[in-house]
Amino acid sequence: MNNKCNLIRDILPLYVEDMVSTDTREFVSEHLEHCEACRAEFEHMRKPADIIPDADIVPLKRIKKELFIKRLQTVFLTAILACAIVTVLFGILTSPKFFPYSDDLFNVNSGADGSITIAFDNKVTGYSCMKEFNDETEIYQINAWTTTWDIYSSNRGKQNMVIPSARETNIQIFYAQNDGSEDVLIYGTNDNAYQDTVTLPRQIFLPYFMLAFLVLVILAVLRFLLKNKQATIVWIDRAILFPISYMAAHLCTKGINFMSYSSQRDFCVIILVAMLFYFAMLTAKSLYKAKIGTSQKKDRN
Repeated sequence: MNNKCNLIRDILPLYVEDMVSTDTREFVSEHLEHCEACRAEFEHMRKPADIIPDADIVPLKRIKKELFIKRLQTVFLTAILACAIVTVLFGILTSPKFFPYSDDLFNVNSGADGSITIAFDNKVTGYSCMKEFNDETEIYQINAWTTTWDIYSSNRGKQNMVIPSARETNIQIFYAQNDGSEDVLIYGTNDNAYQDTVTLPRQIFLPYFMLAFLVLVILAVLRFLLKNKQATIVWIDRAILFPISYMAAHLCTKGINFMSYSSQRDFCVIILVAMLFYFAMLTAKSLYKAKIGTSQKKDRN
């Protein structure tokens, strides 16, 4: 290799990038036509270089991804807990407060077509009516309530209820006080069929609560017996959060009270809160495991 080749090879990087003058380009081009070694070097420079990623970038990307997932989980956990708190408060604020019977609570009027209209007082914001038959008598049980939410933030207007009449049947309407007192006959003739009747609350929540506790105990025992089987433990840990979520939701919405005059509504609220608690605990558990894993890595380093 002569001095001219050395000079050409020093210029080649600029020549490849087209950063030389016209005279220099002609000089290099002429040399490349006659020098095989320099031409080979030129062809090599023209090939795209294979970029080898820095080995230090891979761990940094992984750490960045883990931090992003952790932030996302934290935001998700915060949102779920906020929704759970709002749902619990809404359930408490909208819990019915039943009115005991009083003469000024409602007025009962009969229409020309035989229908019966019950006009409630303005303080009543909700009512319900249950109908059943006893021989040729239609028996209605009604109640009336308000809620803390309605008192301070709602105006539903005057509540009226109309009961149609078939004329050929007798009608009895009882007001259920829902406080352990006897139901009061407010329309119709008392034939002693429902004399001294008391509408009792349903006690469906105690069996559900005890069932959840029993499932919790069974899963805890299974986890202890199968502690060496990691694949099974993972699923048990997920399942064990179901009864815990239900019991926590019940205690948050109903306290230690297992009776209800509005069981369907209360049960729906409990299930909704339990679902929110379940997802919140799953997310919190994932964040806790990530924190433990980070601590262990720091200890090893």
